[in-house]
Amino acid sequence: MPLPKTISDAERTKKIMSFLRDSFNDYVASRVLFRARLPQQAAVLSSTALEKCVKAMLAVQGNECHGHLKTAHRKFLRNFNPKLYADLKDDFLVLNQKVYALRYTDDLPIGYNLVIASREFLAEMDFTIATMFSCFSMHQGTKLIETPYDVAVRSRDDRLWLDNHVLAKLPIALFTYAEPQFVYEVRNDSRRGLMEITYIANGPAKEVTFLRAGWVPRDTSGVEYDLAFGAGEPGGTTR
Repeated sequence: MPLPKTISDAERTKKIMSFLRDSFNDYVASRVLFRARLPQQAAVLSSTALEKCVKAMLAVQGNECHGHLKTAHRKFLRNFNPKLYADLKDDFLVLNQKVYALRYTDDLPIGYNLVIASREFLAEMDFTIATMFSCFSMHQGTKLIETPYDVAVRSRDDRLWLDNHVLAKLPIALFTYAEPQFVYEVRNDSRRGLMEITYIANGPAKEVTFLRAGWVPRDTSGVEYDLAFGAGEPGGTTR
């Protein structure tokens, strides 16, 4: 990762805060969209929120790594703070890398496939963002500079507090399955083309991973597929 030109502490702090502000705004927008049953758009903003938070950490060291969330960002995060990285779920970070492609579904490569379960994703995003923001402690003289996350917590911003298991101090599994959740699955099939479905799931998924397969073909007929969760109720669209 190339080192930028030498900058003053004030300039570096300004850059860090700019990344944190943009990260937090994307994160809050993602929360609002998840709660409005727009998981595709919500997940894309989650990806950019995590990307900008990592870039704030890079700025702490005077480094840069351009581009959207990618493997290089994950490697930096692991090296920057191994303890922090150990607390995060790598498969969730990888899923956030993948979802960025959902901005243009007509460009998805053949075989592209993922599953977004709204409450599960929201819960892990809340934990990930809270954990990453907790790494930042900046001062101006003797005065502590609050991050946008800190300000929202202190002011009890509804966009942050509603359905937030971290702030409510609820076990993540208890929160995830306390209510049925809205699920989005997408697969770009070589025979049938782009397939998308949303539905309501009443229990856990068949695979315990964020990188679980969705709309899995049962055979070579291209007619029958299995969903990532058990039989659910129609949630909106099938294409």
